[in-house]
Amino acid sequence: MNLHLDDHEMASAAAGLTLEPEKLAHLEGCVSCRSSVTLFLDQVNTRRRAMEEETPDWDAQLKRILDALPPAPVTSIAVRRRWLRPLLAAAATLTIAIGTGLFIHQNGSAPASSPRPEIGVEEILAQADSLLAEDSIPGLDIFDDITDDDLAALFGAQNS
Repeated sequence: MNLHLDDHEMASAAAGLTLEPEKLAHLEGCVSCRSSVTLFLDQVNTRRRAMEEETPDWDAQLKRILDALPPAPVTSIAVRRRWLRPLLAAAATLTIAIGTGLFIHQNGSAPASSPRPEIGVEEILAQADSLLAEDSIPGLDIFDDITDDDLAALFGAQNS
């Protein structure tokens, strides 16, 4: 009968698992089995260190990939078109506000009209938001039929 530990028992001992009392007593007294467990632990630790050294540097790889990509275009027609309607709406609102302000300044009072109840700031902002959220802005309907090709021709002609 072989009293030495088998490979499974040595691996269990190296992993810190509990052994049967007679196997544990044998391990404490047998130099050969203790050196085998120590050798096994050394091999595991050596392999663990080698694997840690083989781990790729993901940040460096990401930086190399991003550096190899061409720069993104600064503006495009789609970006310009997306901002066209809100920009025109803001310009129209500003023009009306300045015109009304000049009229009041020159005449000394607001234009005569039927008395209306005061409208709160929140209601005005809500109406402006609903106007800007619509696909078509009243008074600016002529811009609804502009296509990307028309914009490309317009901006292309200006950039030349």
